[in-house]
Amino acid sequence: MTLGKGRDMDSRGVNSVRLTVFVKTLKNETKLFSEPDGTLTMHVAAAPTKGKANREIVKWMSKNLRTSPSNVQLIAGFSSATKIIEITGMNESEIAAALEIRVTARRVPNPKGFKTCHQIRIH
Repeated sequence: MTLGKGRDMDSRGVNSVRLTVFVKTLKNETKLFSEPDGTLTMHVAAAPTKGKANREIVKWMSKNLRTSPSNVQLIAGFSSATKIIEITGMNESEIAAALEIRVTARRVPNPKGFKTCHQIRIH
């Protein structure tokens, strides 16, 4: 998984952090794994139909980050196994601590190509 802090502020004037997560559905329970190469894999108990898995991801993330579900938003990958999740109101270190992951930063182009953002590699 990569974690990227956008330099743009959201509509509420708060910095956002983006997570890229590979999702596997129909597992026994919903949980997050940090792979040896630094990618994040999330096992989701819900089925990938009618948005059930996407809703489960947002619910799980908000619960484990101890933030409101309105602060966790799926912004890409609605029908794909690779999801981009945007979290507002928290910084990289708070997210890493809550998810119990270690991060290192590197500068990369923003996926939308507008400005540069910081990507955080999870180890």
